[in-house]
Amino acid sequence: MRYDLFPCEGTFYKANLHSHSTISDGKLTPVEMRDFYREHGYSILAITDHEIMADHTDLTLPDFLMINGYEIYVRERQDAPRIAKNFHINLIARTPDVKKQIALDPKYLRYIDKNGIKLEDIPRVGGICDRHFCARDFNRIIREANENGYLVSYNHPGWSLENFEDFSKYDGVYAMEISNYNTSMEGFYENDAWAYDQMLRLGKMIWCLANDDNHNKFPYGDPRCDSFGGFNMIKAKALTYEAVIDALEKGHFYASQGPEIKDAYIEDNALHVSCSPATCVAIRTVGRATIRGSVYAPIGETITEAVIPLQKEDGYIRIEVTDEHCKKAFSHAYSLEGIVE
Repeated sequence: MRYDLFPCEGTFYKANLHSHSTISDGKLTPVEMRDFYREHGYSILAITDHEIMADHTDLTLPDFLMINGYEIYVRERQDAPRIAKNFHINLIARTPDVKKQIALDPKYLRYIDKNGIKLEDIPRVGGICDRHFCARDFNRIIREANENGYLVSYNHPGWSLENFEDFSKYDGVYAMEISNYNTSMEGFYENDAWAYDQMLRLGKMIWCLANDDNHNKFPYGDPRCDSFGGFNMIKAKALTYEAVIDALEKGHFYASQGPEIKDAYIEDNALHVSCSPATCVAIRTVGRATIRGSVYAPIGETITEAVIPLQKEDGYIRIEVTDEHCKKAFSHAYSLEGIVE
């Protein structure tokens, strides 16, 4: 029996779900951001400015969808921004009418003055909040966000200087960033697969995302430009707000720094993968897959298909496709229970 990892129906749409505009600390306006990504083959953009929930759905075009959201954070120490731990999450509105902000804390509202926003005019859930750097507060914020119409993702654990003891305590996120292009440009990890695997081995079967987190402080063509280095391929029934959010919630997408996963399915206790030209297709599991878990192209060549035998003891699998530039595509984890004998 064949088990498809992606739905048979629908279209893959290219999406960046973490970005910043002139509303906070980005250099491009929302319109410029939309046009910039549309010109480079994207179909979906979420502008997630710091601490400001703005509605951008009026910028949606027939071939380009704008998703609403914003980013909130808590810093361990205000007096040491470069060495203090940070907790950053993105809140993606499940529907366009979700606009109330969660856990509003005035000390983090750095950009409202330049936007002519008054504190008392910000739609919010509950009263003014004093965010504390502790898992109890973080989980309360995540829970309130979920209860009030948001999907919550955990951002760039490496850049945040958090460790397993920190993020292992967080509950209620639908996904975490396995790749953040902006922070990798700052010299942090090319990807945070180490953190994602730790969450999976705890039994937290969440999805993974690759995002730009772009601010565009350097123009396109400059090697320091932080756009177009991380994206998500979302397989949705249509390019509509409802269909895309539904696909995100169900995990009908994969994350990438460049390669494409065109198809993936399990049949007769083996994983079958079709992809763009790659030097390696591999699986990551709950344990050690050993050499069985990787298919390599001959030196100097590439492959576009791979078949990897699976074992029940693998527990779960996630796919990594690596291209000749050492860029990777990542599927989220899939449980093998009831699929592999």
